[in-house]
Amino acid sequence: MTKRWEMLEEVLKGYGLSPTIAYALRFFLRNPYESLIIVDDQAKIQFMDRGTEKFFGLAPGGAKGRDIREFVPQSGLPLVLETKKPMIGRIFEFHGKERIGSLYPLLHEGKVVGAVGRLLFQSLEEVERINREIRELKREITYLKEKELYELSARYSFENILGESTLMRDAVYLAKRIAMINTDVLITGESGTGKELFAHSIHGYAHINKPFIKVNCPAIPFELAESELFGYEKGAFSGALASGKPGKFEAAQGGTIFLDEVSSLPLSIQAKLLRVVQEREVERLGATKPKRVEFRVIAATNTDLKELVKEGKFREDLYYRLAKAVITIPPLRERREDIPLYIAHYLERINRSFGTKVKGLSPAAKETLINYSWPGNVRELINVLEQALLRAWEAEEILLEHLPLELRTERQEDSSLFRDKMAQTEREMIRSALEKAGGQKTKAARLLKIPRSTLYMKIKRYGL
Repeated sequence: MTKRWEMLEEVLKGYGLSPTIAYALRFFLRNPYESLIIVDDQAKIQFMDRGTEKFFGLAPGGAKGRDIREFVPQSGLPLVLETKKPMIGRIFEFHGKERIGSLYPLLHEGKVVGAVGRLLFQSLEEVERINREIRELKREITYLKEKELYELSARYSFENILGESTLMRDAVYLAKRIAMINTDVLITGESGTGKELFAHSIHGYAHINKPFIKVNCPAIPFELAESELFGYEKGAFSGALASGKPGKFEAAQGGTIFLDEVSSLPLSIQAKLLRVVQEREVERLGATKPKRVEFRVIAATNTDLKELVKEGKFREDLYYRLAKAVITIPPLRERREDIPLYIAHYLERINRSFGTKVKGLSPAAKETLINYSWPGNVRELINVLEQALLRAWEAEEILLEHLPLELRTERQEDSSLFRDKMAQTEREMIRSALEKAGGQKTKAARLLKIPRSTLYMKIKRYGL
């Protein structure tokens, strides 16, 4: 066999072809991953690779001159000889197994002189495995595209903002007016009041098809803040991408950039941010000239920026650039009339998420939630409802004992304080009635419109 290949190499050299071609032909004829059968125009086998010969239990060359249908009754090679048309990527039954392959006619001056059959894979299971991998890859690509679209677009609108109180209605009304004007906005409010919800809504109100780029300022590493916000050119620093990278402001071209908790940005970045906001120009790290960018800035903070300006922790000029329009979101404790609305809305949503069917809250539990101070605002309310619903899993309603301990403790403290104030008020009323009655208890009882025995008891209780 070796001598034959040496002879082939010599013949190929005579045609000016390299030994690589000989190796390629050898691989083609002896490919261990594919089956190869060549027939003449009568469907008689002229060549069968050694792997297929072993498959049929034949000695080397044992298939030559025999009809292909002796080994593969359902072979498509005779049909290819008849039609002169190839059969590519078809599924064939081969010795009781389904495999995928291709059949090609061999033509010379328009006449069929033979045909070639190749089984591309050892079994159909291999094809199915590859198809599964391709489908999985497509799903991953689709997911990444949807994720990118999700991250670059506003997810909420003003319809998602709950609240019937005057304070909340005023905040939404102002936000809608500002949304129609292409101006920068500063949103202030405690943590959990819904600043991001307002930012999404303002953007989507007038720029629904434009990019919405959110920047969580506290999460940006100090040393990467400049490159993340403003981008960089190739070779700007060690480890930089060879193609460079646009920053967040460039990504927001034509849309909105939302700077969440803007107060956490270092002063060194604030200086460059001021120029970008003022000039609407971005200069990447390593760049020689700035790039013009159009965007709207929505900044949010849960701290008093004016106080930070006084302390030298926030640039005054940047503050006035960002605060062209200011929206203050009231905390939940200042609009308690909205609490029942939030309870109903989020209880329904949590029920769907947990698969529970809790219908509502007992009067005591509801009263406790309404009177609680809510330092964490709406975010804390959602958390409390989730905790309570887990404790009231199979109950029809959330009871007082299902609420977290800190809420029940505050309720008890509030009740005790209320009782003390009531007792003090009652004591002063009895004292005043006794003074008006000249110390006559019967007359004082008539003034207070209570039984005389009750008055005697209260006088003794208060030590009058």
